[in-house]
Amino acid sequence: MKHFLSISILLLSLSGAQIQGQINDSITGKIREQYSYERILKNNIIINPASQPGDRKYNFTTFNVFTKTNNTPNEIQQKGKGKNEWGAEARTLQILNDKTTVWGNASYSQGKNKQVIWNENADYDIIYPYIAADSVGGDMKFETYRFSGGYSKKIDTYTLGITASYKATLSYRDIDPRPKNTTANFSLALGANKLMFQKFRIGLFADSEKYTQKHYLSFVSNQGYPMIYNMSGLGNYNELLSGKLRQAYYEGWSYGGGLQIFEADNRNWYLNLGIKQFKLDKLLTEYADLNASKINEQQLTFSGGKFFSSGKVVWGIFAEGNSIKRKGTENLFLNENSRNYIQIGSVEKYTHHLNRFIVKGLLKMGKEESQSSFLPFIGWVQEKEKYNSPFSKIELSKLMYGADYQWIKTFNTNQVLNVLLGVSATNVYQKDRLFTISGKPAINEMLQKNYNVLSADFWQAHIDIQFHFNLPVIKNAFVGGKMMYTHFQNGTNALFTASIGSIF
Repeated sequence: MKHFLSISILLLSLSGAQIQGQINDSITGKIREQYSYERILKNNIIINPASQPGDRKYNFTTFNVFTKTNNTPNEIQQKGKGKNEWGAEARTLQILNDKTTVWGNASYSQGKNKQVIWNENADYDIIYPYIAADSVGGDMKFETYRFSGGYSKKIDTYTLGITASYKATLSYRDIDPRPKNTTANFSLALGANKLMFQKFRIGLFADSEKYTQKHYLSFVSNQGYPMIYNMSGLGNYNELLSGKLRQAYYEGWSYGGGLQIFEADNRNWYLNLGIKQFKLDKLLTEYADLNASKINEQQLTFSGGKFFSSGKVVWGIFAEGNSIKRKGTENLFLNENSRNYIQIGSVEKYTHHLNRFIVKGLLKMGKEESQSSFLPFIGWVQEKEKYNSPFSKIELSKLMYGADYQWIKTFNTNQVLNVLLGVSATNVYQKDRLFTISGKPAINEMLQKNYNVLSADFWQAHIDIQFHFNLPVIKNAFVGGKMMYTHFQNGTNALFTASIGSIF
């Protein structure tokens, strides 16, 4: 309960000064704005905090509690076979006047990742491939806290903005092997834009993030324990460092920035370009912070959209893509004795290239009391993962396509129903892999199972429903739920979520 109390206090502090202004806001207008796909497709504009003003017409504050059950037997083993989670979240955005906007979020959640194998760390997608791993694994419990806030100010034709966020996570297991991982992310972004010719805005933004993870692995049983591998990619591992080290510290920094241009009044067109650099070191704290490996990643992103309107009909096209290149460097050591390692060199052995591109369309029609939106999409993904010596690789090319349909119905001033239906398919039209035969049968089995999941075709269907209504005690309440079904040839994944809260 102390976590809900903390979030509630933050919620009140963020929104209390604006309660009077919100009384005049339209609740139904807020709800339609919250779920509007047109607004969601334009959300990439607010990657620049200076561009937050104009994203919404209404002030809003929401508080909700939620629960989630995700069963994923078709997933790579390092990410587990599903997740059970529950938590609470508060969000607010306040337009203080025509020049100033503030916003903030706070959330707490806890749960467990089920049957995580070959990964004893947290944040696999951030630190891979340099993880501690074993063939036993098990359920991993976690707690997560998130806080963020932002401020923007218009000064003549300029708008300035700043936003910051903090995330902390504890993950652990109560039975052998017993990892304890504490992670922290702190990010800061600054931005500015300028109104040009009273028609469009040009903006610049920059952001940075500090990431840390402390990893400690222990055993209680004195009757033996599994081999702990210091993994380095595609089933390879550092033989010198494996089996001995149970403590590590990951420290990373990312820096990025971008350029944007968009139509000033209704954001009927926009273009974003961005670049980011990420570097991560893995330090062995048992050996005077010996630097075992490094990650260097570059990411290029773009997004853009054009929207048209005629009477009650809005249509448009949206595209986004990114290109990520991750390189892993291993340091080489001379082992003089069991506690003394001397670095004698380094070699770049691991690379992972990921290219992604997607195009979406939008057709929205209807009146205020009933609106429908249709969103077809098609996308392409190319992925190449390689380890140089001994040589291993995975190469995949995928085509994704599908469509979503949304219906927002207003029954009266207090009742609104939002329904979202969707279906999609992913086809792997080109695939190849080569694994260097390991002397460890369990590692070979893990590689093959992961490849089978990554290279599989599947189709997916989902339904998402929210209903807003009034109660005698709680005004402007809502309940919601989501179900997602993913079908593979050899099984299915399923997601179920439910939430209850209030918007005002």
